[in-house]
Amino acid sequence: MERIVHSQERLELMEALKHIPDAVEEGIANVADNVLRYKPAENEWSIKEVVGHLRDKSELWGRRLYMVATQTDPVLPVFDGEKSVRDHNYQATWSLTPLLDEIRASTLRTVDLLEGQPDWSRLGRHPEMGRRSLHQWAQYFLAGEIEHLEQIENLKRQAGITANP
Repeated sequence: MERIVHSQERLELMEALKHIPDAVEEGIANVADNVLRYKPAENEWSIKEVVGHLRDKSELWGRRLYMVATQTDPVLPVFDGEKSVRDHNYQATWSLTPLLDEIRASTLRTVDLLEGQPDWSRLGRHPEMGRRSLHQWAQYFLAGEIEHLEQIENLKRQAGITANP
């Protein structure tokens, strides 16, 4: 059984989630379009595609966390991020502003949900990842967002190295 989540831990997690959209926006501010579209390999994502994926994930995790908060031991939906990025063709997106706006709105809805949820021990299960508490799922969501922020920084560095040999 998971230990009780103290309010300080909850606050820190929600604050970190709340700032993810700002970090994405800062990470891509003033980045040239050729860098935003740079792909290290054909089967790897560009920064534009990573931002699109973050948009998709923010909506998906909002739904998943809502399910855990409001249903009894729900089965959370599986998500194919590669397919979603291909289907949305984020590489062809002219402006990332609408995607950033959607990430911000979805993330803030999720933080509001978490702020209003008194029981972070509620369970939800995923067919591939198993059963976890609302707290564990929120931590998992945040960890994934941080990994994608690091991915954006790595892509910027790689594009810079490629552009200036």
